Amino acid sequence: MKLIDNEYMTGFLKKCIFVFAILNAVLTVNGEAQSLKHPVIWVTAEERAGILENIEKYDWAKDLVNQLHERVDPALKIHETNPNAILNTIPAFAKHDRENSEQKAGPLAAGHNKVLALASEAGMLYYLTQNEKYAKFAADILGYYIDVIATKTPKTTTICGYEFFDPRTTYGPFALTYDFIYSYVKQPNATVYNKEKGVRIPFDNAKAQKAIANIVGNVLQEYGKPDQHGKFISNHPILTASGALFSILCIDNDAERERLFNVFWERGTAHQNSFKNTILPMFGEQGIWPESTSYSFMPIITMTLNIVDRVYPEMDVTKDYQHILYGNFLFDYLRHPNRKFVRFGDSKRNNDGTEDLYRYTLSIAERRGYSDLKLKAQMALKQAYDAKGGYKPKLDDGIFNNFQPLDLFWGQPIPDKIEKGINFNKPTVLVKHSGIALQRNLTETANELYGLTGIIGGAHYVHSHLTGISMELYGAGYIMAPNAGLPPSVKERQIPLHENYFRLYAGNNTVIVNGTSHGLDEGSWKGDAYVWQNTTKNIAAEPKHLENPVSENFSFATQFLKDEVNNCDQERTLSTIRTSDITAYYFDMFRSKSLDENKFHDYIYHNIGDETIIKNEKGNVLNLKQTDRYKNDIGDPVQSPGWRYFENTQVTEPIKEGVKVTFKINFDNRYMHMFVPKGVTRAYTKGLTPPTREAENDYLNKKTQLIAIRQTGEAWDKPFISIFEPSLNSESSVQSVESLMDGDKIVGAKVISIVEKNKIIDYIISQDTSDAIYNNKTLNLSFEGRFAIVRVEASKDRKKVSLYIGDGKKLNFEGFKLESNHQNKGFKVF
Repeated sequence: MKLIDNEYMTGFLKKCIFVFAILNAVLTVNGEAQSLKHPVIWVTAEERAGILENIEKYDWAKDLVNQLHERVDPALKIHETNPNAILNTIPAFAKHDRENSEQKAGPLAAGHNKVLALASEAGMLYYLTQNEKYAKFAADILGYYIDVIATKTPKTTTICGYEFFDPRTTYGPFALTYDFIYSYVKQPNATVYNKEKGVRIPFDNAKAQKAIANIVGNVLQEYGKPDQHGKFISNHPILTASGALFSILCIDNDAERERLFNVFWERGTAHQNSFKNTILPMFGEQGIWPESTSYSFMPIITMTLNIVDRVYPEMDVTKDYQHILYGNFLFDYLRHPNRKFVRFGDSKRNNDGTEDLYRYTLSIAERRGYSDLKLKAQMALKQAYDAKGGYKPKLDDGIFNNFQPLDLFWGQPIPDKIEKGINFNKPTVLVKHSGIALQRNLTETANELYGLTGIIGGAHYVHSHLTGISMELYGAGYIMAPNAGLPPSVKERQIPLHENYFRLYAGNNTVIVNGTSHGLDEGSWKGDAYVWQNTTKNIAAEPKHLENPVSENFSFATQFLKDEVNNCDQERTLSTIRTSDITAYYFDMFRSKSLDENKFHDYIYHNIGDETIIKNEKGNVLNLKQTDRYKNDIGDPVQSPGWRYFENTQVTEPIKEGVKVTFKINFDNRYMHMFVPKGVTRAYTKGLTPPTREAENDYLNKKTQLIAIRQTGEAWDKPFISIFEPSLNSESSVQSVESLMDGDKIVGAKVISIVEKNKIIDYIISQDTSDAIYNNKTLNLSFEGRFAIVRVEASKDRKKVSLYIGDGKKLNFEGFKLESNHQNKGFKVF
């Protein structure tokens, strides 16, 4: 046999290499040179068996599949006999992505999302059942959209005509549909129904890739300005991230897909900021997104980390962001006893992203072997499910970032019994970016009725309000004294009621200095909002953040604000003080002083209810006369401080007596009893303000009750002190309140309560430095430190004395002595 000589073989190999290179180039141009296997975005083909096993074994998984069938099958049946029926429901397409306002784009986005969500859910059923009728249905819808989008450019690509909506409402389900039915449409004989021609035609993947490239280009906007890494941004590029990432993972060409992913992850653009270099660095040490309560959940962050880690495991992206994964657990500490969230800034109480955060975290922890994180996520989910009577996931028609089916694909069984649990009821919780300190005192007896939770604080952040040091209080089943929150609709955020009242000082529970407290426009997260303020800082607390208390009855937190806008110093201390299983009260001390002239200070307090009654310490109702003292503003564009919205204001004469205010809630006979001790001349105004947002029962539509207390001069050495006792009874257990004096300086309060016929006297000392010394020879009481409580309980046959140091060194009372530990706290009962 004649062997092939080396020269001939070398030439032959060169020709083969050349032909292969040409073929590869052609395939690359046509978008076919790709190595990524679909589906890939949420799940892979290899994971299908495990998901089917879950469906077989667990009711929650079986129920989710049934819901998918209930949503898809009726439409599929119609489509099989009349392909135009579903396609005719697709709304018109906008011409470009800045054609519509947010309000006009909403209904259009909802209409398109309804059809695209149907397609994506059909794609999910194809993945689960392998029945091609679902893929065929999804492809027919997808083909309609491809025909429109493929003719555009990245600049002109849009569906609803608003660049902020499509990546959150339509681009995601478009990409998911393509991803789930990829194996079907890539078959040589795959066809789609063409509505214009009324016949089935071959699926054109090149056209699909052109449409996907346009979508990616529209979200990234590489044609715009570059990203500035480290820039402080809003949540917009997080909310649009899924529209970008999902679509990028549908790009066939390996090189182009990797380039686009690099733009998404590393380089970023001014419109879609770098996930790694701009978005993730904004998470502080606490690992939460630095906005208002309900905006902070941001489960898209954890979802994105999980997807990227699944597709690019070699990047190990979760390793450097453990603080974010652990930060996901902070929100459950921010619930009132009725499980609604505390509210600061533009926030809604009923928005709850905790379970998504836990499920996404659990998926990461399971795959990566993070055993501690896995157990914590399991415990948190178990507690969440138990709190609402089990895990019963429900698919809905929400259009924004609606990823509920992920519960099926990433959901994992939770053990029926978990020995440990997470105590989300810690007495002190700090949220640093918002300057918030939470104080909580719960009870095992009907906690929703008798537990206390309050927050104080304020700062500037995206979606913040201008509040100084605001306060919110819970009691007797209601958020009695609410922070302002967010209106139901986007449109209502633009009206003067929100911008000139709820967002400002007067719409919150705070202290206004000289009638002029205001914010700055420069630096505000929103243009023309005038809401920039300095950040309130925690200067003392017992227990510290998420630590255990030294006493079940006492805790406190003190927040300080160096207000450089209004040139004043303010300090607020909130303490929760329990006197029995069913009685407890708040101690609120607000110090405030202008560093210029101290003309007057106004203590503003809102309480839900039907009636406000103001009595003196003798129990006589005080005379009132109409006043227009709050019908003014400083003349800035937002009418600061915002109190023009006070209605029917009636004021007392200035009095030095102690005052008791009762707020009556007629719906179910609840009360808030408020005590102000004597000793400082003040005028008390009662009035009405706009209804409380998200209020319970009838109070969503009723005017909110108002008390405004005006004090001439400074309020630092003579601070505002208020005792608040929420109650189911018309008579309070608190009987009287007196100021504790250190010369001419007020340093606390003596509170007398009668509980089950026993007399309880609390001497509450709250000084303005950690090394202050207080001596009261009359009471035989001395204290070195910032905060302490002496409790004397007297019954017929005994006297019990409790000494509590929240922040200090030594506390002596009638010969009883307590020295603090190395953390400057202590508690002892004699």
